[in-house]
Amino acid sequence: MEQRAILVVEDTTAIAEIIETVLNDIPAYQATAVGNGADALAFVAEVRVDLVLLDINLPGLDGFAIHDLLRARPETATVPILFMTAGMHDAEFARRGVRGHIKKPFDLDDLLLRVASALAGGGGSLDDGRVLPARG
Repeated sequence: MEQRAILVVEDTTAIAEIIETVLNDIPAYQATAVGNGADALAFVAEVRVDLVLLDINLPGLDGFAIHDLLRARPETATVPILFMTAGMHDAEFARRGVRGHIKKPFDLDDLLLRVASALAGGGGSLDDGRVLPARG
């Protein structure tokens, strides 16, 4: 089984480690966490990723700048990006065509559902206009 490469861009070490560990407990996923935009861009220059989980408030380049740079590169222009944020960024999401995100703090089961959906080409809070139905 081919593993799906997931890049976690999160500067809060404890959150990054939890997400990375939970994802890597699933045999189909190979998650790597980085704590800033420069490391994220360096990683995607070397490794083809299938999904980016992206915090917004990061040191140096923020998540929106990283999003824009990834979208400008042909090799990452179509990679799904799932924003993770504790803030309200609706205006910025709208300006970039982002129709969803996962709000911190989030339930790990919800995160896993959204990751699986994004990797399957289905819903999820992604920046491609697809929205995961609310869990009931």
